[in-house]
Amino acid sequence: MSTSSLTFLKSKRFWLTGPCTLVVSLLFMLAMAVWFPPGVGKVNNIMLPLVLFPLIWAFLFFYTYLTTDLRKAQWLLVALFMINSLTLAYQFWG
Repeated sequence: MSTSSLTFLKSKRFWLTGPCTLVVSLLFMLAMAVWFPPGVGKVNNIMLPLVLFPLIWAFLFFYTYLTTDLRKAQWLLVALFMINSLTLAYQFWG
């Protein structure tokens, strides 16, 4: 492989739309099970995050990929990461 084929690894947009979006989406899905009400069958807080995960991922992916201001997208991902991390930390340790 030549070095010219790996230049995308230096791109901030690649890291923001790829791994960062996936991690934030997974964390959002995990935290959603905490704050979503369980419902009548006691499975809504498990099933709805699983069903909504592709929608959450797609929204974050396309937002970070299509935006012209990467700083705004970066701060959105950081804010979502922190809020959902704190929610999960409070659930497990609080």
